[in-house]
Amino acid sequence: MRAAAFVREPATLANGVRCAVLHHPGADVTTVSVWILAGSRHESVPGVAHLFEHVVMQSAPAGRSERLIDEIEGWGGEANAVTARDHVVLYARVPTADATSALSVLAVAATATEFDCDLVCSERRVVQEELRLAAADPTDIVHDVFFQTAYAGHAIGRPVGGTVAGVARLGVSDLAAWSRCHVRPANLCVVVCGGLTARDVNAIVASSALAELPGPGDDRPADNSPPVAAGRRHLPIVSDTAAVVIGGPGFALSDRRLLAGEIVIELLAGGNASVLQEELRSRSGLSYDVSGGAHGYRETGSWRIAISTAPEHREHVVDLATELLTRAVRTGWTSGQVQRAGRRAAGLLRVRAESSLEEALLYGDHAYVGDSPGFSLAGYAADLAAVRVAEVNEAAEVMTARMVVATAGPA
Repeated sequence: MRAAAFVREPATLANGVRCAVLHHPGADVTTVSVWILAGSRHESVPGVAHLFEHVVMQSAPAGRSERLIDEIEGWGGEANAVTARDHVVLYARVPTADATSALSVLAVAATATEFDCDLVCSERRVVQEELRLAAADPTDIVHDVFFQTAYAGHAIGRPVGGTVAGVARLGVSDLAAWSRCHVRPANLCVVVCGGLTARDVNAIVASSALAELPGPGDDRPADNSPPVAAGRRHLPIVSDTAAVVIGGPGFALSDRRLLAGEIVIELLAGGNASVLQEELRSRSGLSYDVSGGAHGYRETGSWRIAISTAPEHREHVVDLATELLTRAVRTGWTSGQVQRAGRRAAGLLRVRAESSLEEALLYGDHAYVGDSPGFSLAGYAADLAAVRVAEVNEAAEVMTARMVVATAGPA
């Protein structure tokens, strides 16, 4: 087990770039990450944020002789990136001895403003292939169907990676424009989790490409998503599996009700004894795969429960799951049930955060995307375990007031 983290309160460079260190003394592995607080919902050209992270991870940063991914893999580490609705993250998980070098390389990559045309063309094809594969998998594409239904007509409802046709039109000028617009100090954060100390990290960030950006820059633009709209939509695709997602409105990352929302999902679709696992899997044998989550964004949130089943059972599963959810919320839960679910949710959070990467992603999501700089893993886990039954029952009523049903599979 890793030593407990000593969380260094976020520091801020003179130009406005923020930096946090989750120090685990003696950790052999460290995750370094650079966050750009702009994602798919902030694009003027859909798909450009996703293509940006593909290109910079495959580029040789200015002043380096190797591609970023090759250099980090050469140290025995791994590097990747995540594009989400609220942000883009470039990260590397490496032996602690190489972590300062990895952070320096990521800083150069994140601030890139010039892009090789041939590389953009090749990565554009890679992204299109990624999107094509996702569109052929009902268990993947059904989540896009959910967001398009819940947030119809709004940027937050668009597919995070863009569309195959849209990505085909992206070029070097689009990447450069996105970088100039969003890669600025007010939108940039660093999260490091592992064996590096705050002194190590502050020294490397202060001398990195991040510190060279002019600042402080403008504040982040306000996000104003519409309420989740109830609705139902089916996407017909050729498959031997039907995917079902049932969801609805949730809570923002900074809203305390998100804690209760996570416990609601645990009670409905978490452990083996949860409402839907018990009925759809254990008793009826209608699904092998039932999972759920409550996710917050900067100013809004939603929840989803995903169920895979045979095509001939799709409508029955939708009707039965909806009935079970409605009945459970109407009945409510006891204090004992909520306490047990809260302990499990808190425990699973700690298990997830045993990985330095997962801990860094949790911290960045809450502290920076959610504007909660006082976030700590220990504090959040304690808050989960302390949620009261009344909070859970009230949150469940809000979450199921406008339900969204999305399905994908054979017509």
